[in-house]
Amino acid sequence: MGSVIALVAVLTVLLSGLAAGLVDDGISGLRALPVSHLAFQEGTDSTFSRSTIDTADVEAFAAVPGARAEPLGLSLVNATSSRDTNVDLALVGVVDDGFLAADLFPDGPPPAGSVVVSEGLIGEGLEVGDTIAIDRSTVTLTVAAVAPKATYGHVDMAYVSLPDWQEVARLDTEGDPLVASAVAIQGGTTSELDQVGQEIGLDVVTRSGAYAGSPGYSAETSTMSLIRAFLYLISAMILGSFFTVWTIQRRAEIGLQKALGASTGTVLRGALGQVLIVLTASTALGALVGFGLGKLIEGGEVPFSLQVGTALGSAIILIVAGTVGMLVGIRKVTTVDPIIALGAAA
Repeated sequence: MGSVIALVAVLTVLLSGLAAGLVDDGISGLRALPVSHLAFQEGTDSTFSRSTIDTADVEAFAAVPGARAEPLGLSLVNATSSRDTNVDLALVGVVDDGFLAADLFPDGPPPAGSVVVSEGLIGEGLEVGDTIAIDRSTVTLTVAAVAPKATYGHVDMAYVSLPDWQEVARLDTEGDPLVASAVAIQGGTTSELDQVGQEIGLDVVTRSGAYAGSPGYSAETSTMSLIRAFLYLISAMILGSFFTVWTIQRRAEIGLQKALGASTGTVLRGALGQVLIVLTASTALGALVGFGLGKLIEGGEVPFSLQVGTALGSAIILIVAGTVGMLVGIRKVTTVDPIIALGAAA
């Protein structure tokens, strides 16, 4: 019984790490942006590739008390490096003197014609000083620096100046130098920003609300949540079955306890207490083993991210699910007749 529970705990912790890793690999770049809200073209479902904003939109949000706003460009592109390495990029365009550049580039924003790549791309064969040619474009960029690992839609981020991004995206900037994918907003109240968005025809979402626009994010999170939910349900059913069989095997012992004067509550507390000890100890052991295995997996090719809080939360939920399942077998304890049980044992 303890071995099965421990194995389920190992599987639960590993699935939790995989779920967190998939989320991080899909939106860690957005999560790292110093923004409170993002504004997208109406009806684009927070998808950068489908949205376009202009200077007037940026100025409208910048006028909100306590808010700062600037354009943000993001698109997924393919590129070839000077080492003949093919790479996928989540190309991000930011203005040189904005709050995004100040936070992302402590040593200063990338100059025109250069790119700052996340460290995940360095692992794919890029080096500082290399040049990358954007496919289906005449733009060539020089790798100027390396930023912390950040991804969008499972693609590593690369940061360029807004004009370079606009050229890659083939946007017509004549008379409108701030045309981009979305408005990045820092500060301001949600109600005021929503009101401005309604007036100019843009959808305003919080930074976390924009995660849904990342390719595959919603499908991946819902799938992993469903798998984990079924795993907890199966765990409850397994423990309930174990407890029921265990109670049937101990009918004679339970009958003897009742014949000697033990109340049903006393017998029940003793039985539940023993199973809870097994459940807690086995889950703790399984969670510890799962955490150790997860740390071995973390940092490899598989998107995997496991923190102590995640493993602890999974273990607690598993214990609760097991306790609920265990309650199914309570009736077997409370309905044991001492005379019948002792007679059957004889």
